Amino acid sequence: MAARRRASRRARPTSQGAWVAGLAVVVAAMAFACGRPRAPRPAQVPASHPTPAATPSATAPAVVDLEPEAAKLRARALEALPSGSRWEVVGAEPRREGALRWRHARYRVWLPAGANLKAATGSLVKAAEDAGGVLLASRPVEGGQVLELGVEHGGRVLPVVQVRVESPPKPVKGAGARVAVVLDDAGMRLEELDRVLRIGRPVTLAILPGLPHSQELARRAREAGVDVLLHLPMEPEDPSLARLLGEFGVRVDMSEEEIGQTVRAALRAVPGAVGVNNHMGSRATADPRVVGAVLRVVREEGLFFLDSRTTPRSSVEAVAKNLGVRTAHRSVFLDNDPSPEAVRGQVRRLAELALREGSAVGIGHANRPHTPEVLAEMAAELEQRGVQLVPLRELVR
Repeated sequence: MAARRRASRRARPTSQGAWVAGLAVVVAAMAFACGRPRAPRPAQVPASHPTPAATPSATAPAVVDLEPEAAKLRARALEALPSGSRWEVVGAEPRREGALRWRHARYRVWLPAGANLKAATGSLVKAAEDAGGVLLASRPVEGGQVLELGVEHGGRVLPVVQVRVESPPKPVKGAGARVAVVLDDAGMRLEELDRVLRIGRPVTLAILPGLPHSQELARRAREAGVDVLLHLPMEPEDPSLARLLGEFGVRVDMSEEEIGQTVRAALRAVPGAVGVNNHMGSRATADPRVVGAVLRVVREEGLFFLDSRTTPRSSVEAVAKNLGVRTAHRSVFLDNDPSPEAVRGQVRRLAELALREGSAVGIGHANRPHTPEVLAEMAAELEQRGVQLVPLRELVR
């Protein structure tokens, strides 16, 4: 018994030492853990606030193409026009509202002689409505009526076509409608005469003095039976253009004697001219003194004067009447917009004016890219409408 107690006392220090040693290891480990830097934690994104990338993209609405319906309406409306009507597309552009898309087109319609404007527009609107269309607007304009038509979709009416219907021309008694065409600014190239001759109808060529081929072009034109005008440079309102007048230019600061000398020199530079018309001249033709000095030379030479009407303040007609000089005036500029479509529209406008008034004068340019070719193309059309192309000298009075 005593022996067992002694053995126990010898073993206790050993167990106690092991416990103490183990405690020391634990303490050291804790100390190491406390002194070690923390690893960064990944950022947490709240579930209630998703990132933009996590947001699903919205589904785009399906596109609804209304163009087939719009095209049907336009076709039905034009088919309802009186027999002999003519029309052309003035413009067209795509349109879109939300998911709806279509084309909006603009037309110009010329009714034949004898047609009734009110009846024609009524038939057009009825045909459009029968095709499911809606009349949005109708308004009178000078010389006709403008209609705006649309198609209905989802409770909305969308405009798809605008039609301008021109009043039919009034019949002209006597010799019929006559048109004279003058092509200005010639003299730079001999080929300008070839383009005029291909028109195959009487056209008057206005030649600027002092250009490389002015004299030769005038000679060849006379030999080919083409009337020639002196295209006389006269001072414009724009000072930047006035600097381009050249040696044959008529300026308002000249004396009447100087003006007369300049006009005579210009006529020698374009030999054989049957008349004179002004190149520019918005300032000079508004001055009766300057105009009188020019027209006295015109009268002495037995010529006539065509007023290009570059200003509404022109004094040419009044002065010419006092001096007894034969004159005419420009009715329509043909190619301020030189595109073929625009020139065709202006030629038709010239014809309509001639059908109403009996005669009209159009001025274009020999050096524009399409004017002579469009005139050649449309000559037969004009004649079918009862409009005759004549030399300018037949319309002066």
